[in-house]
Amino acid sequence: MLLHEKLFGIPGDQYWKAYENKPRNLKTQNGFIQKVTEIQTKLEIKSKPQPLHQWRKPVDAEQVECYLHLQPNKVKGEIRTDTLRHLALETMSFRYPPEKWLHNFTDGSQMDGYIHAGAGICCEIFSCYMPLGQHSTACDGEIEAVHTTLRLLNLHQNKL
Repeated sequence: MLLHEKLFGIPGDQYWKAYENKPRNLKTQNGFIQKVTEIQTKLEIKSKPQPLHQWRKPVDAEQVECYLHLQPNKVKGEIRTDTLRHLALETMSFRYPPEKWLHNFTDGSQMDGYIHAGAGICCEIFSCYMPLGQHSTACDGEIEAVHTTLRLLNLHQNKL
């Protein structure tokens, strides 16, 4: 019944609002809508579907500053990897001072030729590494690292 209510409450969706509830010729059972209508009639449930809440993107609620260049501004292709790493850490410290921000480093990785990936997390409060099992990718590792970081930060709110 909840799924039925949600289907009819989807904002901007005209398919279910204009759905014609007519008998179906299934051999063994009624269709989904017919069964829900039958249950509502049998239990004398009078319901009027409410519209579902619109999902909003977090950036719609609050302006988020996003910088994709290094501080100082350099051409990345002309700089050695170790210098880039140093500039990236310097940029993070400049834009997000460690005294005011908790720096979390996450990584998902997979070695060539292996079907296993892993996720790693490191910050002042905790650090860990998690193998993800068979048939996982580096992308799975990145997602799991961020997800686990958020869960662990939620558990350590008293330290923030």
